[in-house]
Amino acid sequence: MRLISLILGSVLLVLLIVKMSKGKKFDGSLEALEDADFPLKAFYGIGFAWNEGKLLGLKGKVRHTLVNQAKLLYDPQYAEYYATVVWAQVISAVHLSLCAGFVLAGAFDFPFFILVGILCAAVFGFYFFTKMKEELKKRQAECVIELPEIVSTMALLMNSGMVLRDAWKKVAYGKEGAVYSLMKDSCTDMQNGMSEIDAIYKFGVMSDTPEIKKFTGALVQGLEKGSKDLTDFLTRQSSEMWSLKKQIMLQKGEAAASKLLAPIALIFIGIMIIVISAAVGMLL
Repeated sequence: MRLISLILGSVLLVLLIVKMSKGKKFDGSLEALEDADFPLKAFYGIGFAWNEGKLLGLKGKVRHTLVNQAKLLYDPQYAEYYATVVWAQVISAVHLSLCAGFVLAGAFDFPFFILVGILCAAVFGFYFFTKMKEELKKRQAECVIELPEIVSTMALLMNSGMVLRDAWKKVAYGKEGAVYSLMKDSCTDMQNGMSEIDAIYKFGVMSDTPEIKKFTGALVQGLEKGSKDLTDFLTRQSSEMWSLKKQIMLQKGEAAASKLLAPIALIFIGIMIIVISAAVGMLL
């Protein structure tokens, strides 16, 4: 077993060195990545080098999934780049984990390291592959929670005489958060010549949230018909959004309460075991 581990570990180590050497040419394209979002980016050249081959190249359904997620999370024109970076993350993490596991197993004659390496490869690979998906889910939840406040604030501003574009900008730059960042992007699009309708529609698409898509769709229809009824529309939407938020918060409260049942049950069982053990001890 030790010989097999040493052979496989050596092969993986040689491949690691070769791929790192070939991946040096991608270092320039990795410098702009944030360390917090892309940890250990110095090793991503391994994944980029593997991606150049036919065996582990980004393609098919996996490519389609990652590119679509990157379009929503980052600038759509850089979606292909970020999808490739994520794929390189996955491959690099898997290769490093397997290499470390087999090398350590062979060096110390302890096969358990192989299992650890495989588990690490699976965990890290899954984490990096699903990271964009989880970030999108988190952003969607934040968008839904913040939407009622956004709509009600816009309704107040427009009732006070402010036009939609100015109200949108005022709300966007009035607070920090994922949904406000998307609104700021819409403001930038408007400043660059995009129409209000197209910018608001794009905001709804980028949020990837059914509630916001529904709101922006109705808002776009109102803009196309004319802006005189927009304040009434926003007032009605504000009331509906606050009702929706109450329902969501109630659902979250019920979910949190149900999660507490398991630890409470374990504590109760533990107490019962202690009491029964003490009673049996006294009888004996």
